[in-house]
Amino acid sequence: MNKVIYIGELTLSVSLKPDGQAAARVGDRLTGAAILDGEMGVPTLFVGETGADAVGDHIVAALRKANVDTTSVDRFTEGVSAVRIDAAGETQTDAVLHSSYPPEALNPVWPRIDEGDVVVFGSYAALDPRNHARILEMVRYADARKAAVVYLPFFDPARVKAITRVMPCIFDNLEVSRMAIATVEDLAAMYPGLEPEKVYRDHIRFHCRRCLVLDRGHLTMRLYDGEASWTLGCRPSDNSASDWTAGAIAGAVRAMAEGTTDPEGIMEAARETAQSHLSSTLR
Repeated sequence: MNKVIYIGELTLSVSLKPDGQAAARVGDRLTGAAILDGEMGVPTLFVGETGADAVGDHIVAALRKANVDTTSVDRFTEGVSAVRIDAAGETQTDAVLHSSYPPEALNPVWPRIDEGDVVVFGSYAALDPRNHARILEMVRYADARKAAVVYLPFFDPARVKAITRVMPCIFDNLEVSRMAIATVEDLAAMYPGLEPEKVYRDHIRFHCRRCLVLDRGHLTMRLYDGEASWTLGCRPSDNSASDWTAGAIAGAVRAMAEGTTDPEGIMEAARETAQSHLSSTLR
């Protein structure tokens, strides 16, 4: 099996409940997918940054516990690790990010990339002006080494105030990718009012030929490839939307690392992991 390299943001996410309880988890859907792939025995590495502090220690320990190689996690000392706090009220969720990153760009020990490896990147780290050029440099190198590059075009609306400002970076990321994996909510945030198929046909296909669209609400997955498309229905699941999405990404990436290229095989692996008990443990 080829190895998988995830490049993204490392945060500690804390959810404050109306009843006064709090729950914490490491990272976003990209980090969750990396943890799941590591737990499934896929050789998995993470490229990112976090502070040399107690929060950073917790994040790195969680990755290592899941068998994720953290050699390429940059532990900075000029700043503090990112903590995202979600305070859920009766009608909405307010998110606040507490962080202090150093002025210098991400500077990890880049892992070796071999033909057939899978490189997954995304989250705000791939759009942040401080890191965009550095990450793009690495994924272009990975593409030249004949690795399969997968882009996850999602972002925190609290940090992206105007989508038009980051669209050039999104197009850069799509251009170098072999496949994009997005939820219907991601596509709606980028192109409000347009159906997912129209978003793919009119806006994504020109930059990235393959796109796997995840729809947790309707329990479907659809993979587009040029003029062709395949749809797979999913069973009802108790997994939350975030866990289901992370599981789908992890399954699709695992299939690609095993050498699967056909759409049905990729989606079947995505469905299997999205619905698995393993994905529910991310909560």
